[in-house]
Amino acid sequence: MWRRRSFSTLRELKEKKWDAVVIGAGHNGLTAAAYLARAGLSVAVVERRHIIGGAAVTEELVPGYKFTRCSYLQSLLRPSVIRELELKRHGLKFLKPLASSFTPCLDGRYLLLGTNDEQNHAEISKFSKRDADAYIRYEEQLNKYAKLMDFLLDSRTPEAFNGGLRDRLERPMFWARCLRHILAMGQKDIVDFVDLLLSPTAKVLNKWFESDIVKATLSTDATVGTMASIYMPGSGYILLHHVMGETDGDRNVWSHVEGGMGSISLAISRAAKEAGVHIVTNAEVSGLIIDDSGIVNGCRFL
Repeated sequence: MWRRRSFSTLRELKEKKWDAVVIGAGHNGLTAAAYLARAGLSVAVVERRHIIGGAAVTEELVPGYKFTRCSYLQSLLRPSVIRELELKRHGLKFLKPLASSFTPCLDGRYLLLGTNDEQNHAEISKFSKRDADAYIRYEEQLNKYAKLMDFLLDSRTPEAFNGGLRDRLERPMFWARCLRHILAMGQKDIVDFVDLLLSPTAKVLNKWFESDIVKATLSTDATVGTMASIYMPGSGYILLHHVMGETDGDRNVWSHVEGGMGSISLAISRAAKEAGVHIVTNAEVSGLIIDDSGIVNGCRFL
């Protein structure tokens, strides 16, 4: 019931009135378009470049060789999105790495961390037996906090000040569920959780570990993709990102994607097209057409 006529050119796009036009065919835009179409809206996606994907793109940079150009690992793609859009059916396949990090030292030693708890304990013990034991508790606590984040990420947040009847009814129920999740953590964990959210990464890791090699390795969890210093207040929260995600049901596992990261965008685009979304590339938007009441009525193209 989601199959509708598929347009292929910008000219044909302009001939139809759409309920929604998504500007940019990155993985977020494609996901939004797919859900809007599944809800019964007519949706078009316009992309400035000749390919879709945004930051999740696979591109032939050297003749005969394709590369992942920007984002390079997957973990935070919500399982609910994978399931509801049936991305596996649309070709998405994850490849779990054998190791998550490798830290060489000038004295010839190294720290190799992966998904095997016993091996991680043995590796960290080479630098600090105390840190090896602390690492188990450290991951357990982060995973506990990640469960609360799962609830927040997978819940529809109601409008705080505006919204219709649905928002007014859902607002107290949403905050009541939040309160239950928080109280279930216990007073000490609540205090530690708030401290993690507000503290610099360096403070968090110094609290848990003594080995500089261990701390340096784990600090990358809070700096990759953020351009933030480990001494910046609030950077400790980013440590949660590396346990919030999962791959094929395994938490705290980051994975590569068969065919490069562009395969994620391709799978989402297939789900979107199946739902009736029309995607146009080489369509650069130069502005929005907004009426006097502030309502967007259309797009201008270069």
